[in-house]
Amino acid sequence: MKKFLLLTFFSIFSFANENYINMKNCETIKLSQYTVLVSCHKIDYLIEYRKVDDEEKDTVKKITAITLKDQRIIKSVGK
Repeated sequence: MKKFLLLTFFSIFSFANENYINMKNCETIKLSQYTVLVSCHKIDYLIEYRKVDDEEKDTVKKITAITLKDQRIIKSVGK
């Protein structure tokens, strides 16, 4: 039983460590006060924010995923 728990712990630790290393390759560039470009794993995400009066409302206006071949809108608020 101890060997099984130890093996499980090491496998989870190695998986988490691998994902952490992949996250280090991401870059964030602030283009303006309401626009951020996140480049991660050969995909760029353009995030546009909006100014809201209520703190409980979502401030993200639009998220666009950009690759070499196309671009897709992931989230968009109609305003």
